[in-house]
Amino acid sequence: MMKAVIMAGGEGKRLRPLTCDLPKPMARLCGRPVMEYLLDLLEEHGVTEAAVTLRYLPSAISEHFGEGHGRVKLSFYEEDRPLGTAGSVKNAASSGFMGEEDTLLIVSGDALTDIDLTAAARRHEEKRAAATIVVTRVDDPREYGLVAFDGNGMVTGFVEKPGWAQAVTDLANTGIYLLSPEALRYIPDGEEFDFANDLFPLLLKEGLPVCVYVADRYWCDIGDLNSYVACQRDILEGRVRTVVRAEGGVCCEDGMPEGAYELIPPVYIGRNVHIGAAATVGPFAVLDDGCHVGNSARVKGSVMLPCAYAGDRSSLSGALLCRGASVRRGASLYEGAAVGFDSVVGENATVRPGVKIWPEKEIAAGAVAADNLRSGRRNPSLFDDAGLTGETGVELTPELCARFGAAVGSLSRGERIAVGCSHDRAASALRMALTSGVLSTGGQVWDFGSCIEPQFDYFVNFGHIHTGVYVSGGPKACLRLVTAGGLPAERAAERAVEASLSGGDFARASWDCVREVTDMSGMSQLYRQELVSLAPHGLGGLCCEVRGSDYESVKLLSTVLETLGCQPGEGRALSAGGMRLHLGAGGRRLSVFDEQAGYIWPDRVLALNCLFELMDGHDVALPCDAPVCVDQLAAQYGRRVYRYLNCPADTADERARRLAANQLWVRDGLMMAVRLLNRLKRERRTLSEMLDRMPAFAVTSKTVCCKGNPGRILRRLSDDKASSEEKAEGIGEGTRLRTKNGVIFVRPTKLGSELILTAEAADMESAAELCGELEKKLDALLLDIDREKK
Repeated sequence: MMKAVIMAGGEGKRLRPLTCDLPKPMARLCGRPVMEYLLDLLEEHGVTEAAVTLRYLPSAISEHFGEGHGRVKLSFYEEDRPLGTAGSVKNAASSGFMGEEDTLLIVSGDALTDIDLTAAARRHEEKRAAATIVVTRVDDPREYGLVAFDGNGMVTGFVEKPGWAQAVTDLANTGIYLLSPEALRYIPDGEEFDFANDLFPLLLKEGLPVCVYVADRYWCDIGDLNSYVACQRDILEGRVRTVVRAEGGVCCEDGMPEGAYELIPPVYIGRNVHIGAAATVGPFAVLDDGCHVGNSARVKGSVMLPCAYAGDRSSLSGALLCRGASVRRGASLYEGAAVGFDSVVGENATVRPGVKIWPEKEIAAGAVAADNLRSGRRNPSLFDDAGLTGETGVELTPELCARFGAAVGSLSRGERIAVGCSHDRAASALRMALTSGVLSTGGQVWDFGSCIEPQFDYFVNFGHIHTGVYVSGGPKACLRLVTAGGLPAERAAERAVEASLSGGDFARASWDCVREVTDMSGMSQLYRQELVSLAPHGLGGLCCEVRGSDYESVKLLSTVLETLGCQPGEGRALSAGGMRLHLGAGGRRLSVFDEQAGYIWPDRVLALNCLFELMDGHDVALPCDAPVCVDQLAAQYGRRVYRYLNCPADTADERARRLAANQLWVRDGLMMAVRLLNRLKRERRTLSEMLDRMPAFAVTSKTVCCKGNPGRILRRLSDDKASSEEKAEGIGEGTRLRTKNGVIFVRPTKLGSELILTAEAADMESAAELCGELEKKLDALLLDIDREKK
């Protein structure tokens, strides 16, 4: 016998202002709470008993449904404290609801779906699984937990809400599970415990079978206001099977309203709705019970919840009016705008796209609401691989920097935040604005002033600081968010900052709680001393010329080498048997040239520095896209290479990050230069002799446009390789493809608009050929995916 548990405790923060006064499962879709559609589905598949877990505004659900809905009897279980998804289910199941042999169906109360639950249950029984996870394909995998599984449908791993770089599949966890009694016993009583993060990994660790059921029917997670409006469009279009039926494209609950107006199907009209003369409603308009649309008003692609009011000549385009909200005469709301319950938009006022008005607020007549009324402008997700970037003074302004600082400060909860910037005046101005934002939240700022990026990472690591922001200026400015060790921030931290910027949810300090800025600019000398310490016996007898596009890093390295006794080249270096050092990427990368060895690319210089570390008996931590040649070297010396991710969605690379914090030279071209010269002098070898210890290899990279879903593309690449002699490896971020001619690493950018191809082969020509071949294959894959959609 199968019983169900409906998880209905969600607060729905990303759905605000819609969920300011009601829980997510009570959000209305075409006149009915979303949970009613779910109960209809359970009844269709023979479920007669269901438990409902409650936490946020519990009475709104229990009072609406009472003892049940249709033939489904309901029991309600309220949490006194957060128990997590699995913990809340165990709390309900332990209350006598579930029999010893019952299979338990778990569903989320805030999703709209018509998935075949009977087929999922059949799959669960056939596989004799401890747990079955229902998965489905999604267009944007970044907003979901992704599930990896083998050819037999058995789960092998999870990635929770990744960036594009880690979205190696497009199959998302729907939050619908089937559990055997055995699996339920692994959930501790009265403790916070999660399905995806705790129970399923534990079952895999214990060797219990966890399988997937791949659903091919409709499923929509109502996670934000865009999806809330979109799934009602899907109901009207008939993309999901529901009780809502639109005759001739119009679904009307209580007879058509009287009047001379125009309806453009599809539309939904509830009970007691008034539509004025010459008004235009539709397409894709939802007018819930008691709504009023004035004369000559226009409502297109918008949702009006019960008793909402749109005055004469008002215009709603892709907007949401919550319960009792009013838009007065001549006012306009644009796509993504949302007005909370009982709020009023004054006559001839304008609410711009994406702006949210919280409940019981008022926009003055004739005003233009460009910001959320609660506070601040809504910002889209702007984190790319470099950080938060934009044209200086146009996209990346002091105002945005102040808001960014307030977001970071609100999330740091009083911990120290490091700030630093490049040496131009624009970056300095943006740094000061950023600092002000942090201080406004009561945050503590350590200001390292103007410095190069590797220097800033050193400061963050040296000071044991967990959060830092580096501002690079120039025509295109960038805010780079770093975490412990000066490493790129985790995806969870980026998402938290984005959410704070979007919602304007900032902490605020009173006048007497704003702290002083701690001036740490004097630490520049400490970094210089660190560089000097890397060559304890000096570099006398060597001759080098330092070049690069960044003046400050070139000047700093030249000064350090001179202090160590290395003779400056200035054109004489090559003829005197010396070397030319070239710093790139703001001091992060190093290339070398001498007459005998020729030009040594940055990847080979990095590999050479790794060789030194391995020879000294140490493991190495590298970025996931660093040369695989280093892994071969590590094996020769009985050591190991750990790889950390650019933007991890979980703690899988935690060990690599701990090691990387103590190996700053991997990300510091200046440190690599001093280490290289010190080794050459200590062993009295030439650069060519050192390079002979490594296998020959070359690396080339290419960035190509990604016109499709990156997760789907990477999955298809892996599937294709699995059926050939070549090998695909999921390495946590992107996919590495091993071929007979070399290795190629494919990683989506954070924004998902491009793919970065990094090929490694015996020589540069072979590496370039690998890139070209894969680019052609990607073009063919995209064509196949487009044909599948059609």
